[in-house]
Amino acid sequence: MSLSTLRHTGTKHSISLLLQTLHKWLGLIVGLQLLIWIVTGLAFNLIDERFLDANPYRTTHKTASPNTALAPTADLLQQYQTEGIIELKLTSVLSRAVYALTTTQQTRWFWADSLEPLSLNDDEILAIAKQSYSGSAELSTAQILSRETPFDANGPVAMITAADEVGTRIYIDTVSGAVLAHQNRQSDLKDLLFMLHFMDYAPDNGIGFNHLLVQVVSIATLLLGLSGIYILGHKFHQGQLSLPFLKRKTHKGKLALFTQAAQPLAEFTDLNGTYLESINRGRERLRTQCGGGGRCGLCKLRFVEQPPSPNDYDLDKLTATELAQGIRLGCQHEAHPGKLELATKAQHRDWSQSER
Repeated sequence: MSLSTLRHTGTKHSISLLLQTLHKWLGLIVGLQLLIWIVTGLAFNLIDERFLDANPYRTTHKTASPNTALAPTADLLQQYQTEGIIELKLTSVLSRAVYALTTTQQTRWFWADSLEPLSLNDDEILAIAKQSYSGSAELSTAQILSRETPFDANGPVAMITAADEVGTRIYIDTVSGAVLAHQNRQSDLKDLLFMLHFMDYAPDNGIGFNHLLVQVVSIATLLLGLSGIYILGHKFHQGQLSLPFLKRKTHKGKLALFTQAAQPLAEFTDLNGTYLESINRGRERLRTQCGGGGRCGLCKLRFVEQPPSPNDYDLDKLTATELAQGIRLGCQHEAHPGKLELATKAQHRDWSQSER
C-alpha cells in the first residue's frame, strides 16, 4: 500500500474516529442526564408527597367584610383613566378594605376607606404572616430580600421564618400584602428534584419546559443516535462488528510468529477471535493497557505476507511508515493462518518474561 493511498485512507477514517469520539462524549452527557431523570423520577414516586409539602402550616385567610365606610372611587378612576383602566377590585389586608386598581401599565393598591396608597410597616407584614401560619412556633421579624426571587411580586419581598421542625419560611409581597408562598427544608428538596428532573439550572427559565438546555440535550440525543448508526454501519463494513450471540468462526491452519530478526518464536493453531486473542490465549504473551480496545497501540504486529487493510484504529495509532511496512494492531483484525513478526523490543522482553 503506497503512502499516498494511506494518506487518502487516513483522511477518510479520521472522520470516523472523530465521530466515535463525539459519540462517546455525547453518550456520557446524555447518559448522565438520563441517570438523573431515573433517580429523580424514582424519588418522586417513592417519597411520600406529604413529606415534600411546602404548606403543612399554611392557612387560607377568609376575606372579611369591610367594617368601615368605603370612599367613593370616582376621583381615583378619573386620576388613572389615561392609563387605561382594566379592573377595580375590592379585597382586604388585615381585615381592612383595599382597592386593587389594574391599568394597562401596572396594578396599584389603595386603602378603600381613605384612597391612600397601601403601605405596610414591619408589624403589619408580620401580622399578615401570622394570619397565614397555623403553627405554634415563634415567627421572626420581616426581612426584606435583596436577592432575586422566583415569585411574581409587585415590589420588594419580605421573608419571615418560623422556628418549627421544618423551618417554615413565609414570603410576603410588601406592595400588595399578598402571601406569595410558604416554603421549608422539605419543599427545598422537592424544588431540587424538580430542578434536576427538568434541567432547570438557569434562573431565568421560568416555568417553561422547552428551554434552551432541554433543546441542547434533545439535539445531543439526536446526534448520539445518528452517530451511533453511522459507527455501526462503518464497523460492519470494516468487519469489526462482532455479536456476542453469534459463534466466532475458527480458521483452520497455522499462525507462525517470528522475532524482528525473523527467528521462529511460536506457532498457533487455535485461531479464534483476533490475533491478540489467539496469541494471548492461555496466558498473556503480548501485553496491552487497553485490553484490546485499539487505544494503547502496544499490540502492533508486522504482517510478513498480505497485511489486512488498516482500519480506524490502525490509522490513528500507527505512522504512515509503519502502515507501509505492514504493521497493524493485533487487537483489530480477525486471526488467519499466516506469518507475523513482533514489532517492538518491548514485546521481545515481555515475551521472554511470559515464558518463564
